Amino acid sequence: MVLRFIKFGWVISLLTSLATLLYVYAGIPEQVVYSLSDSVISKGAIPRETFFYVSLAFLAGMNFLLYALSRNMRYRNKSINELLRKWQLSLAVVINIFFIVITNFIFLVNSGESFNFNNFGYLIYVALALILIWILALPFLMIRAARKN
Repeated sequence: MVLRFIKFGWVISLLTSLATLLYVYAGIPEQVVYSLSDSVISKGAIPRETFFYVSLAFLAGMNFLLYALSRNMRYRNKSINELLRKWQLSLAVVINIFFIVITNFIFLVNSGESFNFNNFGYLIYVALALILIWILALPFLMIRAARKN
C-alpha cells in the first residue's frame, strides 16, 4: 500500500519536473549562464537547446535508472527487498525535487532581473541536505528491517 503512494508521488514529481523544465526552457535566453563568476572571461554559458537536452537526459536517465532498479530488485529477505524498492523510488522523488530547485535557480539567474542569492540560495542547500539525509538513512532502515525478521 505504501509503495503505491510512493509510486504516485514519484509520477507527480516526474511530471512536475518535466513541466518545470519546459517552463524554464521557454523563459531562458539563447545563451544560458550557469556560472555566477564575476569575471566575464570565466563566465560559463551554453546554448539553450544544449541546456534543455542535457537536463532532459539527466532527468530521464536518473528516473529510468532508479525505476528499473526498483522493479528488478531481487533480494532474499522480502522485507529488505520491499524497503529497497520504496527507498529507490522515494530517492527518485528527492532527486526530482532537487532538479526542480536547480532549474528554477538557473531560470532566476538568467531572467535578467537582479536577485539576492540569500533569498533563494538556501533552497539549494535544503535540497542537497535532503538527498544526503535520504542516502544516510538507508543503512539504518535496512538494519531495522533486518531485525524485524
